[in-house]
Amino acid sequence: MKDYIYRMMDERKDLVEKWEKLTRFKNSNYHNLDDTERYLMQEQVKIIDTYIWILDARISHATLKEQKEDEK
Repeated sequence: MKDYIYRMMDERKDLVEKWEKLTRFKNSNYHNLDDTERYLMQEQVKIIDTYIWILDARISHATLKEQKEDEK
């Protein structure tokens, strides 16, 4: 596997960790946060979800592309 695929996989792992920490913090401090903080954190969680989804697609595409090149 090429280095850039491993880098994307590392980036995904880091994002998942950030998502988990943010979600845990938001859930455990829900009543201590004001409406704006809750809203902004939820939006951040959504964006991280989207970012992870895009990385997953890029990793899959790059892996398939590499496999096809190896078959030639």
